[in-house]
Amino acid sequence: MSTGPYIRIFSLLLVWFVVNTTEAQQDSIMEAFREQEVTSWSELLSRAQEHITDSTIDVTFYHLDLHIAVDSNFISGSNRVTLMPVTDGIDHFFLDLQGALTVDSISFPCIDFSHDGNQLKINLDKPYDPGTPLQLTIYYHGEPALANSIKGLVYEDHNGNEPVIATLSTPYLAHYWYPCKDGPADKVDSVYVDITIPDTAINGMDLIAVSNGVLNTTDLLDGKKTFRWRHTYPIVSYYVMAAVSNYATISDEYVSDAREVLPLDYYVFNESYQQSLEGVAGIPDAIALFSERFGEYPFMREKFGMTQLGFYGAIENQTNVIQNVIHEAWFLVSVHELAHMWFGDMITCESWHHGWLNEGFASYCEALWVEHDQGTGAYRNYMDQFKYFGGGTLYLQNTDDPFSIFLPIIYRKGAWLLHMLRGVVGDELFFQTLKNYALHDDVRYDNASTQDFQYVAEDVSGLDLEYFFDQWVYDSYYPVYRYNYSQEGHTLYFALYQSQGENGWREFFEMPVQVRVWFEDESDTTFTVRNDRTLQFFRFTVSKTVAWVETDPEEWILRQSFYEPELPVIGISERMTRDYRLYPNPVSTALHVAYERKSHDRMTFELYDLSGKKRFSTLLRDAYTTVDMSLFEPGFYFYRIFSEGHPLPVTGKVLKIGNKE
Repeated sequence: MSTGPYIRIFSLLLVWFVVNTTEAQQDSIMEAFREQEVTSWSELLSRAQEHITDSTIDVTFYHLDLHIAVDSNFISGSNRVTLMPVTDGIDHFFLDLQGALTVDSISFPCIDFSHDGNQLKINLDKPYDPGTPLQLTIYYHGEPALANSIKGLVYEDHNGNEPVIATLSTPYLAHYWYPCKDGPADKVDSVYVDITIPDTAINGMDLIAVSNGVLNTTDLLDGKKTFRWRHTYPIVSYYVMAAVSNYATISDEYVSDAREVLPLDYYVFNESYQQSLEGVAGIPDAIALFSERFGEYPFMREKFGMTQLGFYGAIENQTNVIQNVIHEAWFLVSVHELAHMWFGDMITCESWHHGWLNEGFASYCEALWVEHDQGTGAYRNYMDQFKYFGGGTLYLQNTDDPFSIFLPIIYRKGAWLLHMLRGVVGDELFFQTLKNYALHDDVRYDNASTQDFQYVAEDVSGLDLEYFFDQWVYDSYYPVYRYNYSQEGHTLYFALYQSQGENGWREFFEMPVQVRVWFEDESDTTFTVRNDRTLQFFRFTVSKTVAWVETDPEEWILRQSFYEPELPVIGISERMTRDYRLYPNPVSTALHVAYERKSHDRMTFELYDLSGKKRFSTLLRDAYTTVDMSLFEPGFYFYRIFSEGHPLPVTGKVLKIGNKE
């Protein structure tokens, strides 16, 4: 059964990329992969945000017993659910189940039920209090619907006519194929998945069924084969998976530093076997890298697996990723999904508001792999593709169509937030932060918010990072730096102005900013300044003639930067600066300028707008002069005061006219 032209056309396009790929085209594969994820999330998040899961219960266990038809779109079976009341006196509770599926019966202590839309209401025989576990079995059947012709229990084929059936459940679609408490808010302690299919071979390859965890037994009865999978780690409902096809199996292993052996099991199409061998060759090294950075692979007593789809992109199902193509050209997609085992699966965002904790981390891990494999230069080049100069906040807001505005931000700006944090705290503290976060008892195998990650970063670094997360997670856009410099002897004067406030954006972003100074002898040195105001002036001691100055030369900040030669800079005489007074500031009409006259030099007052254009100039003929500012538009201006004997400005500061912020 076809899932419509969307999947088919997109899948053919992605396969074309693989067949015709060069190293340079791998970026196109990653972009296509993320684009499909963006489309999927944009169509489904509103539903997830509107849905309210039942907070009166804590579900602890699912045992799915599924019979999946191969020659038609049909599923039947049951889900034995164990749960615990978390409020007093509950006499009913709700689970999620898509309306196309029919509930046949529910075992005691259910006395009756109703299935309205996608919500299943279960009425109990009496009120129950916390501390009393409940267990019941829901029997159901039907032809599963697809969400937007893309996700759910999807029927496709490969190699012409060989079936492939798989579940695509992120971010909120597990209830399209089994009754559950859906979404990120609740994790069961473990899940058992029994999948019964016809005992048959197709084109010489046995039909098999795969799921999370480890295969316990395979049972044969009446021409049917049942695969019994056991996963004994906490898991959210939408990472539970099932896939059925005539798969070939590739087996490998990863050996930890403690000599523990992790099975690596890959389920691939026979026609793709050789390219899949090449596609998984680097997985043990990637697991080793991430284990070093974040702590050991989080599901060591089970496996890491990948299952080929031949359509769609990829989903980070726990312990068993599903992916369109398992190919060397898709290796960074595989790395992305592997990273999700730590960030997304083991640690799950507590709500989609904090989705960057899943996708930003996994995207950044792609760059970490590139850095490990190819070096720092390749890492910085790879980070370029994640630059995000759009609007919106990294913390996803409740809007009517949130992903038409926000979704790319959680991948791209999410990755850049981690890159910028690395620049702020340094490599040692940054990687210790990631490891401590991944190993933290409060979030490990549980849910996390941005605040949880911030707490860990502050604890490790010893820094107050409220400003950092406030501006990069909860506010929009980025700084636009404009800078100028001048040299006087061994002193380099440097002015840094953030102009994004002119666009109505945040007035300034507080960040450590590197300033690289190039000298005429082609040597260089780098200073780091703390930029915490809209306009700041700095001075550095140098011993050579300056040829050029760069701001944030290694791009540790998501920003734009421009050299502005007309931007005023602080001049040479601090003594003369102390000898004048300008007031009031802000000013509405009359500006008073007073200075101590120590020579016969005439003083000049000049006013510049923020673009560096001179707007006003006058001689200060007396030690006390009043200048009319009433004709100027409200806003910020630069001013400088200098004498004929000192052609460089003795001061360059900001004057505020009127009440404009």
